Amino acid sequence: MEKITASDKVLLLGKSDFLVDVAKGMFHTNHGTINLSKLVGKKFGTIIKSSKGESFSVLRPNINDFLDKRLARLPQIISLKDCSLIAGLTGLSSGYNVIEAGTGSAFLTVFMANLVKPNGKIFTYELRSDFFKSAKKNIDDSGLSAFVDAKNRDISKGFKEKDVDLVVLDMIGAEKIVPKAYKAIKSGGFLVVYSPYIEQVKAVCNEIEMESFTEVRTLECLVRDYKITRDFSRPNTTMLAHTGYMTFARKV
Repeated sequence: MEKITASDKVLLLGKSDFLVDVAKGMFHTNHGTINLSKLVGKKFGTIIKSSKGESFSVLRPNINDFLDKRLARLPQIISLKDCSLIAGLTGLSSGYNVIEAGTGSAFLTVFMANLVKPNGKIFTYELRSDFFKSAKKNIDDSGLSAFVDAKNRDISKGFKEKDVDLVVLDMIGAEKIVPKAYKAIKSGGFLVVYSPYIEQVKAVCNEIEMESFTEVRTLECLVRDYKITRDFSRPNTTMLAHTGYMTFARKV
């Protein structure tokens, strides 16, 4: 089993969960202090105890752990359920080249970069400098910056990327970019527009009708967990319901 090094990030699973850098050394929590330096040379899966005697399993984090526990969220993110649907319905995978606007907190950016590596690239545009600064930090922290070309620019001013597999638009005025997106997408590639309001969906669909797209559909993703016990089973009272509308179209 792989051993932990001082440059690793580790996931600590216990009464609370933490994703931390081993190089941090002493890590302080409500459950006591953890001496991360003691992990160097140990195997992933080992158990470490805090100064209060609380036990934590030490695991290698995956991309979802990073997105959930490490990524700083400045603007609202595209949630994991929606990211997964975008990937599933477009076939997003290694080697894809993707244009994204706007970057926001880079949640979707990092999610996609992890899928397109090692031969693909995410070209992401963010207009607001404060969002861009936060997003760039998240991208760098993810370890996936080699697969992301982040630009602090207004995509409506134009872009040079061509023959891409996918364009994702999560921005005000996305309908205005549809004609430019069509020209940038290669034959068989996809356009995805994430919209918070149905009025934007209508505007986007009107523009899509003007281009040679097919397989046009708008949907939302609702996720409901279930409570399973020995005595009864039922849906949880709360659920992750509407977050946004996603419009998909494929270029022919």
